[in-house]
Amino acid sequence: MILSRSKPATESRLNTGSSSAKKSFPELEDFILKRDYLGALTLLEFLKHEGNTDVWADVWAAWCWFHLGEYRRALDAYLLVQSRDKLDSRVADNIAMDLAVCYFYLGMYKESKEIVEEAPKCTLKTRLLFHLAHKLGDEESLMKSHAALRDVPEDQLCLASVHYMRAHYQEAIDVYKKLLLERRFKRFDNDDTEWIKALPHCHGTHMALNVYVALCYYKLDYYDVSQEVLGVYLAQHPTSTIAGNLKACNLFKLYNGKAAENELKQISSDQHTFGQDLVKHNLVVFRNGEGALKVLPELVDVVPEARLNLAGYRLRNREPLEARSLLEPLQPTSPLHYILRAVVAVRLYNETSDEEQMKLAQQSFHLVGSSASECDTIPGRQCMASSYFLAGHFEEVLVYLNSIKSFFVNDDTFNFNYAQAKVATGFYREAEEVLLAIQDENMRSTFTFLACLCRCHVMNKDSHLAWEICIKSAGTPDSFALLQLLANDSYRMGQFLVAAKAFHMLDRLDGGPEMWEGLRGAVCGCAQAAAANKSGAAADLRDALALLKGARVNNRADNIVKTITKWAQQNRIPL
Repeated sequence: MILSRSKPATESRLNTGSSSAKKSFPELEDFILKRDYLGALTLLEFLKHEGNTDVWADVWAAWCWFHLGEYRRALDAYLLVQSRDKLDSRVADNIAMDLAVCYFYLGMYKESKEIVEEAPKCTLKTRLLFHLAHKLGDEESLMKSHAALRDVPEDQLCLASVHYMRAHYQEAIDVYKKLLLERRFKRFDNDDTEWIKALPHCHGTHMALNVYVALCYYKLDYYDVSQEVLGVYLAQHPTSTIAGNLKACNLFKLYNGKAAENELKQISSDQHTFGQDLVKHNLVVFRNGEGALKVLPELVDVVPEARLNLAGYRLRNREPLEARSLLEPLQPTSPLHYILRAVVAVRLYNETSDEEQMKLAQQSFHLVGSSASECDTIPGRQCMASSYFLAGHFEEVLVYLNSIKSFFVNDDTFNFNYAQAKVATGFYREAEEVLLAIQDENMRSTFTFLACLCRCHVMNKDSHLAWEICIKSAGTPDSFALLQLLANDSYRMGQFLVAAKAFHMLDRLDGGPEMWEGLRGAVCGCAQAAAANKSGAAADLRDALALLKGARVNNRADNIVKTITKWAQQNRIPL
């Protein structure tokens, strides 16, 4: 959550200068009210050039740098003020709090805590300690600071922020709803539609909360609702970096990366400094990873998602060890982190056959899928399906995938996993339809895809289609395994001519006794079908006998051919 304050830590900074200064330069307040912090800095620099050495000018300059997102420059400016001789005690106390806040925004949480603990007791100190406890993982201090929060907007916003960062999005929304509607005469129930209608009429000082509410709905995958709430704020502040970025993220989820990138263009220019790290990060995401290795490494410790997205990029490029090294330094706290850890473990298991990696993957997927915050979301159900998939419980896999398949009609990855579960549970006709709908050529060329499609063809009485797949795959590393699968499946399903063809080719490639026995059995199966007067069985038997005659030298082959030929002649079956 964005934690910037709407006013400086001291309420009397405008009064720290002389009355003549305030009368001479009233324009500073206009700059601040318009959020034109660069203009304010220009004015303050002019005053300094004209010989103004009042402390209030340096304090306001630091404050402007902070609100521009230049936290390091703000920190340096506050340190310069702190080093002044004969600094008023009240100003010194305020500067200490400002330094602590700057350290917090720079991710220097230990330094921030050291300073804030020495500062006088105040409401800002309570809120900052609350956030520091969350960042440092100190649950005891977190509960202590939580108990000290009051029922006032500032403290409640602090509480909602921590709810958000701990993925308690609905609890955060409840706080924001209360704050947005508390000045309304009419009270609303939990119906989101009525609540959203009331937003444009809420008090102006609470308008920015719409952005936070929209963030929560975004995290809950309610992108349409997020856009609607966000529109209330953008109608009054169309140039907001944070709101514009969130709108772009919603467009990315609802449409595509191109639409999202077009939205970001108006806030990614050099004249905007606040939030540029976030914009750079999201542009990489919108461009499907383009420029990831150039942009994301320097943002790993700046934008929380950068580390996870860089790990995801490494995974897509088949670098699971590099992905694991990125994820290991941090304890998983978000669903995405657990999901990435699970996928990395699966990749490592495929490469090393380490059972511990498989257990880790199952546990990580199950943790996300069974959590209260994720169990009813689409990613949560995907995770639960993945956990059962790895455990081989495909009936349960289908329970979860069936509930979300309408969201992934044209998603090749989803369809691939869905088809595998269908094959494992015997729904071959449906599995075949799903497999044939997959468009990704890389996916269609994998052994798993070809094996599943071959099995579906055989089980659906179309083994000749499976045979065509094996012919096209001849000479590839997977051709032998595909032939084995086709031969055995066709034999079991009574499609003996295709089984005979497959065993005949295997016999030529391998020459083992199992291949000869399979060929012999398949030819005898064709004879049995002919004896039962099945349609087309005579032609199949003729082709099967031709294969047997061409097999490797085997003393028993001639006896089988002679016996079947003699029987066919006696029964007037043309061979």
